[in-house]
Amino acid sequence: MKIVMKIALLSAFAALTACTVGRSAFDRGQQYERSGKFDEAVLKYAEAVSNNPEQSEYRLAFLKASENAARVHLKAGDDLFAEKRLDEAFNEYTKAMVLDPAQGRAKQQLDTLRKHRSSLQLYNEGVAFEKENKTKEAVRSFQKALNFNPNNREAAESVERLLKTKKVRAEGFELNLKSTKPITLKFKDAKIKDVFNIISQLSGINFVFDEGVKDAAVTVYLENATFQQSLDIICGMHKLSKKVLNESTVIVYPKTPDKTKQYEDLYVQTFFLNKLDAKKAVNLIRTMLQVKKIYVNEEMNTLVLRDTADVIEVARRILDANDVPDAEVVLEVEVIELAKKNAESFGLALSKYAIGASLYGPNGAFSDTLTAATTSTTSSTTTTTTTAATNTQLLNLFRWGDYRNYITVPNATFNFGKTLGNAETLSNPKIRVKNREKAKFNVGTRVPITTTSSNGVGNYNVNVQYVDVGVKINAEPTIQLNNDVNIKLGLEVSSILSKEKVGTDGNTTVATIGTRNMDTVLSLKDGETSVIGGLIQDTKGNNTSKIFLLGDIPIIGNLLSNKDNSQDKTELILAITPRIVRGITVSDPEVASFWSGVEDDPSVAKQYASFAQEPEFNAPAAKSVSAPPAQPQPKAQPSASLPQAVPTQNVQQPAQAAAQPVVVTPVAPQSAVQVTDPQAVADPAAAKAPDLAANLPPAQVRRVSLSISAPTVVKVGEQFSADIMISEANNLFSAPFKIIYDPAFIEAVLLTEGDMFKKDGKPSNFTGKIDKTVGALEIRFFREAENGGISGAGKLFSATFKARAPGLASIGFTGIKLTGQGYKPVESTPYNAVIEVKQP
Repeated sequence: MKIVMKIALLSAFAALTACTVGRSAFDRGQQYERSGKFDEAVLKYAEAVSNNPEQSEYRLAFLKASENAARVHLKAGDDLFAEKRLDEAFNEYTKAMVLDPAQGRAKQQLDTLRKHRSSLQLYNEGVAFEKENKTKEAVRSFQKALNFNPNNREAAESVERLLKTKKVRAEGFELNLKSTKPITLKFKDAKIKDVFNIISQLSGINFVFDEGVKDAAVTVYLENATFQQSLDIICGMHKLSKKVLNESTVIVYPKTPDKTKQYEDLYVQTFFLNKLDAKKAVNLIRTMLQVKKIYVNEEMNTLVLRDTADVIEVARRILDANDVPDAEVVLEVEVIELAKKNAESFGLALSKYAIGASLYGPNGAFSDTLTAATTSTTSSTTTTTTTAATNTQLLNLFRWGDYRNYITVPNATFNFGKTLGNAETLSNPKIRVKNREKAKFNVGTRVPITTTSSNGVGNYNVNVQYVDVGVKINAEPTIQLNNDVNIKLGLEVSSILSKEKVGTDGNTTVATIGTRNMDTVLSLKDGETSVIGGLIQDTKGNNTSKIFLLGDIPIIGNLLSNKDNSQDKTELILAITPRIVRGITVSDPEVASFWSGVEDDPSVAKQYASFAQEPEFNAPAAKSVSAPPAQPQPKAQPSASLPQAVPTQNVQQPAQAAAQPVVVTPVAPQSAVQVTDPQAVADPAAAKAPDLAANLPPAQVRRVSLSISAPTVVKVGEQFSADIMISEANNLFSAPFKIIYDPAFIEAVLLTEGDMFKKDGKPSNFTGKIDKTVGALEIRFFREAENGGISGAGKLFSATFKARAPGLASIGFTGIKLTGQGYKPVESTPYNAVIEVKQP
């Protein structure tokens, strides 16, 4: 028994100690909060909650303080961001997100800040490339910096400066050419198939003609052009289209609806939408594009398109730019109602300002003035109840024999009272609402109003209706790009002025309701408070009750009168504060704007894109020497019922040939052309059969860019994220590589897959392994052949690191083995990162 008592005492003592500690921490937290130290308040409130988890008061105070502290850090981060103190702003935004995870705007600002840091890092890389006279790499870095931050003025100026001196080659598809030497075409009234024959000799590409291709005459003068430019201009002039079969074979066919249906492959793509409604999306696609087939799956909120690959790619980019999360805002509303009452009553008040007289004789009263009779009838029996006047109201005026005279006088009361009243009603609702949606809330009561109805046979039905009385607020916010909030605000204040019973039965209640309405549109900044006042109702009443004539006598009249004076004043004050939780999401420039082809031929590439910028040729210029004309005289191929293949004709050339323009000049417009190379070496034995495929530089290969987006400065003990980004990918199937880092300064903690390889909704494989001993990350992405490759730009994965020791830590790529369609190697350009680790 003693042991049980000891345990009970110890438990009671522990509970009492916990309550005491919790209350002390809560009081301390309130002191910190009142002084504006929200971080310290959060810690104390957390301590109070941990000691007394059942106290809802502590928990509510903790949540409120966390929200206020997050708001303070968010404001500090915005100020630091505006001053371009990115590292300090990053810390403030991180604290805001940790304190209030629901604060979506802090996450948005963190993403924006990371983009700014990546933009700054890429700009610095561009400057380094420019110093090394690597103009092409410098322009690419500056343009990537602008993709991350379009407002990077230094990067924009650098791109403009470099493009004035050197134009960068536009993106265009080129086949596996045997020669990249510039081509000069000079034809007049030559057959189109002869022109393709010459181009085939120079490039090594086989052309197969559809039966509908007419051997029309061609007149063209084109100097120092690439293979792609030559092909584009000839096909465009004669309304021809092409389809690539493999690296060395191209089908040429007329650009007509029937032939397009015959040769163009159709692709089916399912778009999984996150925020954009599928019905709105289908209207958007049908407005912008003429798609062949499209289906809306409302249950899955998806779109299914069947069209050409170019149309589907344009549709994908349109949906990517519009499928963004809605902005949200929290409206904090404070409604304060102040009521003042001042009532006073002074003077002589009579219960009734009237006198009644009655005369009684031997046989009773001459009148029944002195009695009040109430008669009620039930069946055939009548019952009469009389109520006699009280003796205090009767006054015997005279008595004569059996005759008496009585008068009734009212009761008199002398008032000298005064009533003062002050009332304050406060309500502070908070509501979270999406952009351009309506929010409604009511602060008040529901007053019952009764009505009585009869069915005509003696049955009565009593109905009760409730009327909302109080403060009604309707708000519709519109969030702007600059985080201003336009609020369409409607306010209604209602109150019951009086109630009265009406009808013969007295069961119907009629209420007189007074209302005050206001409609306005406010434009507020994030966190700005607007106070709306002036909704004042001031009622004054002065009533005087007095005896006729006597009340008008000076001095005496005041003593014989009663004055009731009253003054009621109510004022309503409304304060509204918008706090943006998630701002408007703006798509990246490369997603929001892109070339979309011509009217009837949508494509993500600009028409004649190969002519948009000057071509680049890798081979150096050689001294110009003359060469004898070539001997072969190709003849025009006659049309046939089946497509005709133009074989590659090998023409020999000396090994010392330089990359100067190959001039092709027709000497016989109908049947023969002459091929001359003015830059060939004067060797008669070799010049008889020049070989254009000998010792030529390889065709330029499109490179995929890999970059690392990470903070430039971290402190020891902090964790940070490094985003591995990829851009300019084209039909990429696999991406195995390694990331190496300095294990002495930083340590890898976690790997998280990005959205690059699964952004089209198709499955992909991702494996990642951390080797902390040597400081390496082994990464592998892979897609099955039936799922197709991935193109564009995006985040491959995120790596979370922890800073261990001060110093300069490098993060870089190694062992990159990217593969495209057919598992062919894809060239890449990696961009590494350096992070400075400082002492805290």
